[in-house]
Amino acid sequence: MASPLKTVLQDGALLEANAHLNDLMTSSGSFLLSAPLPIAGVTYEEQEGEKERALFNENAATSDSLDAWFDRSQTQALIVQKQGRIVYQRYSPDADDGRAINAMSMTKAIVAILIGIAIDEGLIHSEKDSISMYLPQITQPPEDPITLRDLLRHTSGIESASKDITATLKGNPLITPLSEISFKGDRLFRYDNINYHLLSLVLKKLYKQPLNQLIENKLWQPLKLEEASVIDTAGYCCMFATARSWLKIGSLFLNPNNHIVSSGWIEKMVEDSVIPEWFFVQATGKSVGNTYGYHIYGGLPGSPEVFWIEGLGLQLVMVNPQTETVIVRLGGIPSALNVFSNRHDDSIIAPLLNILMTDS
Repeated sequence: MASPLKTVLQDGALLEANAHLNDLMTSSGSFLLSAPLPIAGVTYEEQEGEKERALFNENAATSDSLDAWFDRSQTQALIVQKQGRIVYQRYSPDADDGRAINAMSMTKAIVAILIGIAIDEGLIHSEKDSISMYLPQITQPPEDPITLRDLLRHTSGIESASKDITATLKGNPLITPLSEISFKGDRLFRYDNINYHLLSLVLKKLYKQPLNQLIENKLWQPLKLEEASVIDTAGYCCMFATARSWLKIGSLFLNPNNHIVSSGWIEKMVEDSVIPEWFFVQATGKSVGNTYGYHIYGGLPGSPEVFWIEGLGLQLVMVNPQTETVIVRLGGIPSALNVFSNRHDDSIIAPLLNILMTDS
């Protein structure tokens, strides 16, 4: 067991590493990434009633607090919605309403929703199905098979190589053949991008479509979201979408009767969670006490009702069902060397937490 001081230092170092890695990957033109494939969508003007509902900076005190935080936190896109109304919305000049920013691992939540849709449509029987039912090249003991649920929760025990991550980010398939993928044989939580890569392979095989087309058909067109793009070969990363589009994804968790995916699946994404022994989460700023569902995070002290989608660089879609609040934040993380930033605040998302907990 690490000492409290050692844990704090480790968490700070991890946040700093995340800040710099995000800087390298935030743009779709990054040398680390292949060109993302398009997801067709509507324009902002075509979104029915959107402009009428967007009451920008409705509360002056809240606006001042968020403006100050925006300027200190390397935020590039920020939206706050309460009870179905946008009450704050701001973008940096180069953000393209958030579309210029890599949402990183928030893409995993999109894949998790698509798995739920495939179950609703009968293409997958259950998240407890063995992955070998859909990717038969992966061989495993029939008495204790790795399931789709294990992939969703990073409890598969998969052993992956960094060369495979590099390949899939650059538009290539896995270098390691599926038949050679190995598992440790336990069900301990280990966050590994390859889990969600395998889930994306399952989806593409079932629907016989590339990932960008599948997202377009099952989510973007039904929800009338704006044009976006995604790296098709990853499945765990690298979606470029407006903050308004992410807001509507977050709003699915407030509307159990949505026409996109069953309420039971939305509930499982949040509630079927694990508590990792050690797992650093940017939003909480700590490595212990966090929860992880189907790429849905929790663990805010004193706020068990709040959950969120998270990506490297503090990409966030935060939801509080009790106050009917959804917040989308896209951008980067200031370096700890920036003494004028929010890096040395007690919480790097303090104003967002305050707004999440208030009713209006």
